[in-house]
Amino acid sequence: MKNNGLTTILNWALIAVVVLTALFGFQYFNRTREVRSQQAKVVEFQNKQNMLQNLVAECLEYSKRNPAIDPILEANSVKPKTATPTKPAGK
Repeated sequence: MKNNGLTTILNWALIAVVVLTALFGFQYFNRTREVRSQQAKVVEFQNKQNMLQNLVAECLEYSKRNPAIDPILEANSVKPKTATPTKPAGK
């Protein structure tokens, strides 16, 4: 039985497809692992951001009862600076 040229070409094509499938599968596995890692970091960042927003809200609420904290809040741009009353120029 003679070797058929078409069979040889199809065998090489099959080998190439198997190798490429393995390569792409490995890349997919690595990328999905990286995405899961990044998603965990995003969740951690969002939790810290929520905690900070709650702290700022509590500080603003506290500043209504005790205005001594206002300079700290104004220095960190949490609360707008209060306008100091200016004296009119006298003659």
